[in-house]
Amino acid sequence: MKKYENGVLGAASVKSASAVESTQWTKYRSPSGHGFAAEDANALHDKLCGKSVDKVGLNNELNGADRIVDGSPVQTKYYKTAYDSVNAAFDQDNMFRYPGQKIEVPKDQFEEAVAHLEAKIRDGRVPGVTDPSEARNMLVKGNCTYDQAVRIAKAGNLDSVLFDIKNQAVTCAYACGLSFAVSYVFSRFSGQDGSTALKTAVSQAVKSGALTMAAGVATQQFLRTQAGRNLAAATTNVARRAVDSVCRTKVGAEIVRKMMSAILGKNLTQSAARNALIKTARSNFITSAAMTVATCVPDVVKALRGKRSWKQVGKNAVVNTAGLGGGTAGYWAGAAAGTAICPGIGTVIGGIAGGIGGGMLLSWGTKKAADCFVEDDSVVCVECLETAIVELCDVHNTSKEDLDVILKKMKSKNVFSEKFFCRMYKAGGKGRNYPAMTAFAKVELKAYFA
Repeated sequence: MKKYENGVLGAASVKSASAVESTQWTKYRSPSGHGFAAEDANALHDKLCGKSVDKVGLNNELNGADRIVDGSPVQTKYYKTAYDSVNAAFDQDNMFRYPGQKIEVPKDQFEEAVAHLEAKIRDGRVPGVTDPSEARNMLVKGNCTYDQAVRIAKAGNLDSVLFDIKNQAVTCAYACGLSFAVSYVFSRFSGQDGSTALKTAVSQAVKSGALTMAAGVATQQFLRTQAGRNLAAATTNVARRAVDSVCRTKVGAEIVRKMMSAILGKNLTQSAARNALIKTARSNFITSAAMTVATCVPDVVKALRGKRSWKQVGKNAVVNTAGLGGGTAGYWAGAAAGTAICPGIGTVIGGIAGGIGGGMLLSWGTKKAADCFVEDDSVVCVECLETAIVELCDVHNTSKEDLDVILKKMKSKNVFSEKFFCRMYKAGGKGRNYPAMTAFAKVELKAYFA
């Protein structure tokens, strides 16, 4: 994996953690956990439909709305039957207790719920409303059914996975866009022509997006399990101590407030910002760990197919882990610095610059240290490649000037890509058969010397 890509993924892991904390996953385990899952699922659907959504219900105000959708307060009620869903909106005296709010019920209960609410209106149980036909306007059909909400609250089923995919979609798009831009710039600076650089950038964008999505979904699924909740509780304590040490000073507390306000897109108090940072930091630890595992999977697959040595797999895992850690730490440090200079745009730019810079720096340093102990597979491939080029030059009587032109053309076409070296390594077999690897390179490059 390219050094800058670790920085991109490190920054993306912070965004992924924010997406995790936008849900009420800590409440999914409770007896009414499916209700919180329904709130999250329906709110996410509204957002993806382009509606303005403010999840005001997180403050737990008595009889307050769960969310405000395009200016309209909505109260979510998800019970096993339509009668129970409607009845939950009435107090012990059987009077409607959410004046001015719309009641959201399960998708599959809507029509039956309308009939129940009409009966309530006819009985005078809804103050200020006498027309039973208003029941349809007072109710909102949820985007998911009761059973779907129950499954979303649990791990290991299609409904919960689909919800997690939707919830991580914005983060995935962020990773794709950032990776594309950074990859294209680095490819152009390395000498690739525009067309090749574009292909490289698209490939890296897809790869980063896929890794980010996989890590984000894996994190959200894991946090629904007991092991995930235990790990989250442990990391919360660590995060709380770290954040509290920063917030001891007025300057630190104010930077945290402005930084989290910029990241979450809403104005927060110092206390709310502190809590938001603690929660995001705890999830960020898990998303980073998931991202690290995800980056190892392609290497493991290549090793199983004979395209990479297991020593290289281990070395890459160490380098990528350090790079992702550097990218994550760099994002937070850059975001804090950017916030101190110019809250808002400074937070965004600082986070991106810090993430990429931190990831590249830690990847480079760790790679240099690891080189002292484990030789890269590519070193062996390059030796065989040089032998192949020399032999091709001898066969075709290639001059130094012609060779320079050929090498420049190969570089612009990104001939010596990771894919090329993987195929070359496989051609050599487990024993690193130098003649076989050299023969492979000669066949692949022969056309450039013709």
